[in-house]
Amino acid sequence: MSYSRDTKYLHPYIAKQLTAIMGAINAKLPAGHSAKVISVHRTPADQFALFKQGRTFRNGTWVKTGAVVTNLDGYVKQSRHNNLPATALDIGIFNGSTYLGDSRLYQHVKEGKKFGLEWGGDWSSFKDQPHLEIPTNKFFKSNIIKDSGYVWQQYLVKAGTYKGVLDGIFGPGSLKALKEATGETERNLKAWDKLYAKFGVL
Repeated sequence: MSYSRDTKYLHPYIAKQLTAIMGAINAKLPAGHSAKVISVHRTPADQFALFKQGRTFRNGTWVKTGAVVTNLDGYVKQSRHNNLPATALDIGIFNGSTYLGDSRLYQHVKEGKKFGLEWGGDWSSFKDQPHLEIPTNKFFKSNIIKDSGYVWQQYLVKAGTYKGVLDGIFGPGSLKALKEATGETERNLKAWDKLYAKFGVL
């Protein structure tokens, strides 16, 4: 998962504010400590590997047998990290170069709320203090699927291959434009890499 913490895979809504977000979190930490991005995009397979932690496969189902890190398997239930661009990120707290897996300092990740993000520490069913994500009402037409299509369409307009309506519906016209711009037939990491390399953050 060499790309998992690469911030170029972040949704533009987060990417444009990332420096300020990290600065706000770091400003709350004691001397010698720092906050760093530790997870951005994950493939479904990456997500499933995390889902299996603390679980054992018995009688046709995954049963909790230890400490779990996620309830999302990446296939039936997707994580915001599985989106491309990723609509979430995880923050790690470090004391020097030592990663702190569990610390009261994670409460400061909530500084991300000041930038319009939702903090996993506010969740009631499965608290996830390192996690920040984009609320649904911030998406294009408040629809995460159309929002993803809209971001890609914006890149393809910059590439000069998409002449259609910016509606977030990634249909045949958008796919044709994607192929012309990147040589790829689907929205994947290779296609994103090529568009990002040319145009950076939207």
